[in-house]
Amino acid sequence: MKSNAELKALAKDNLNGKWLIAIIVSVVAWLLTDAFTGNGGRESVDYIWRNGEVVKTVVNHENTLFSLISFIVGGPINFGLAAFFLHLAREQEAGFSDLFTGFHDFWKNFVLNFFIIVFTILWFLLLIIPGFIAILRYSMAYYIMNDNPELRPLEAIELSKKMMAGHKGRLFMLWLSFLGWFLLGIITFGIGFLYAMPYYHAAKTNFYEDLKYYAI
Repeated sequence: MKSNAELKALAKDNLNGKWLIAIIVSVVAWLLTDAFTGNGGRESVDYIWRNGEVVKTVVNHENTLFSLISFIVGGPINFGLAAFFLHLAREQEAGFSDLFTGFHDFWKNFVLNFFIIVFTILWFLLLIIPGFIAILRYSMAYYIMNDNPELRPLEAIELSKKMMAGHKGRLFMLWLSFLGWFLLGIITFGIGFLYAMPYYHAAKTNFYEDLKYYAI
């Protein structure tokens, strides 16, 4: 199986001449799924009736709205992100429109995202480490759904679990190899992520391409 260095070299080859579109796709995907779901929304004060008295509460309306949008579009967008980088890895035509191909089968990808979120949260309720293991276990589901659109969401999740059996440590080490780039992204107020995000997605996609021949 390919080493992390080989996977990252393949990623750079895939991105050669495609950096701009890969950055745009990665940033738009991030904006639609993660960017506005933190604590940066506008806060307002609401008053609610609780236990026989009026209680003042702080409500973050924008945060709630963007979290809902992220939840709704997360599955289709993650499917489209996987589609774009699979096309790059396979030297096929890859374009911005790939990012939205998951909406062609919206409900299946929505349900896939829903189950991944629920299962991951349940594992995190046990301990942090099982939660992170769950993230690694389900990480191939969107690639699998791209290659096998006839599968049901739970079947894609189950196949991802089987593929990742004995390989979760490899993917974790690949992630760790990008830690310096992620830290640079934080230090540079996000600028470094313009390079790190597509680079990581491309390397992870090549991890899947390498893994599927050994694990299925």
